[in-house]
Amino acid sequence: MKTKSVVKFTALLFASLALTTALVGCSKKEDSKAPTLLKVGVCAGPYGDMFVQAIAPSLKEKGYAVEIVEFSDYVQPNKALSDGEINLNMFQHSTYLKNFSAEYKLDLKHIVRIPTAGMGIFSEKFKSIDELPEGATIAIPNDVTNLARTMRVLEQTGLVKIDEKTNPAQATQYTLSSNPKNLKFVEIEAPQLPRSLESVDAAVINGNFAISAGLKLSSALFNEQLQEGYINGIAVRTSDQDAQFVKDILSVVHSDAFRKVINDPNNQYSSFYKPKDF
Repeated sequence: MKTKSVVKFTALLFASLALTTALVGCSKKEDSKAPTLLKVGVCAGPYGDMFVQAIAPSLKEKGYAVEIVEFSDYVQPNKALSDGEINLNMFQHSTYLKNFSAEYKLDLKHIVRIPTAGMGIFSEKFKSIDELPEGATIAIPNDVTNLARTMRVLEQTGLVKIDEKTNPAQATQYTLSSNPKNLKFVEIEAPQLPRSLESVDAAVINGNFAISAGLKLSSALFNEQLQEGYINGIAVRTSDQDAQFVKDILSVVHSDAFRKVINDPNNQYSSFYKPKDF
């Protein structure tokens, strides 16, 4: 009787262990399917929409959940990324990222370039660049990188000429060799430029902020001819550049699904500048 009891107890013990193992395995299997949350930093404008519409659906298929974190300026998205509050951001061109990272001693890098809305010169008073009068007041960004970029955009129109001795990346309204219309400049934070249109003759506005404010790039007096270094991209901490989520994002951005959304004429991105490797 004792032998039979021991055998029965041993059998029940193994059955119990097997059930427990199965339940644990099932739990681990379910946990492995739980989506990995990716926090994406953006500024007001089209890039948050672009991530949601053109990138997030494919990431969801790969098991990720996406949270868009919107910032009101160009400073916090990089600091939040460096501090680990977000996993990546998508709002800035490589020149701005390089300069910002050097100034604040951050270790961030772009992993891929994306279709980009260039700067535009907008006005509520005039319909063409030629109509701008003598002494017209032009609102421009007050951050160093976009200020220099603005001077180059104005130079593309022929309104001003940057002194040949000046590094184009450091150009300002004070480094002009020619300003035949004696344009006057007022510096304003980039996100606030659309609001300035009522009080100035024209404003040079980043494409993302223009679109966010309801302005159409097609209505600009002039659209920037984008140069290398001023194409937006997705930035991550350099320590994450080989992480799996980065590899998955790269595969999505280089996919047909991404290109289909961007090239759809019904979407605002179809008129954006496309990187050469798009």
